[in-house]
Amino acid sequence: MITLYGNSPDGLTITSDATQLTADVVWVDLLKPSNSEETVVESTLKVDIPTREELYEIEASSRFFKEGNAVFMTVNVISNADTAQPESAAITFVLVEQCLVTLRYSASQAFNNLVYRLHREPSVGASGESVLTGLLEAIVDRTADILERAGTDLEAVSREIFGGNSPAGATKHTTNELRDVLRRIGRNGDITSKARESLMSLSRLLPFLAQATQGKVTQAVSDVINMLHRDTESLSNHASFVSDKANFLLEATLGTINIEQNNTVRIFSVAAVVFLPPTLIASLYGMNFQFMPELQWKFGYALAVGLMIASAVMPYLYFKHRRWL
Repeated sequence: MITLYGNSPDGLTITSDATQLTADVVWVDLLKPSNSEETVVESTLKVDIPTREELYEIEASSRFFKEGNAVFMTVNVISNADTAQPESAAITFVLVEQCLVTLRYSASQAFNNLVYRLHREPSVGASGESVLTGLLEAIVDRTADILERAGTDLEAVSREIFGGNSPAGATKHTTNELRDVLRRIGRNGDITSKARESLMSLSRLLPFLAQATQGKVTQAVSDVINMLHRDTESLSNHASFVSDKANFLLEATLGTINIEQNNTVRIFSVAAVVFLPPTLIASLYGMNFQFMPELQWKFGYALAVGLMIASAVMPYLYFKHRRWL
């Protein structure tokens, strides 16, 4: 699908007709484009748009380059963060004269946010460079929101693991609760890692963009690029903090699971120790020897039962006294 955004005296114009690609168009958005749509853009703007296979085969060291009057930049951006399967999708930005071409094969909320902003602030669509910086701002803001949500959910997980109503602050967790906690930690850890990858890509793109557009853009656009570079650095540090917190909570949850398993094993171990002496006594008096004085004694049965009860109660009381139970 192709979408053309133009900057006319009447404001923002949007069309899906590829034949309307004229000098007034400042942004060409290619979302899963067909071969015919790519051909129209290539022939009109005189650039070579990479195919999907070429897009994912581009090495990290070759993602930013100039070819003729066009500047090519490819970054990985987190997408589908609100779904069950977030992914890191490659997006290519191509600056050709005053026009920006974006090539992507996955939907991104940042693009929708920029379109909404273009309706409110037509000045953002004054040129391809300003559209690009506006789009990068939207991606950075979206990434920040994703990290904030992940951090908030991890904070809730932390309260569930370490919180409780008992004086010691501990609470017993069921197996299903612990499984749900592990899934939440895993999801937030996955989202955080993809957000970090996006920020790393952007931190490499911005210096290249500043150098490639030096002397060709307004001071306002240059200031936005510098501001975005600082923002990506601070967000990268925050992403590292969120990632470390996810790893800590993962280890804490696994430790809690081990404690619960140890408690279960301890109960069975104590039960075995408690019932071992009575079993020994019962086995002793179950022997078929002819000369066993207690077997002929009137109170022999009561003595055997009393010994079994006492031998079971005494270890239990000893364990309670040592606070092993």
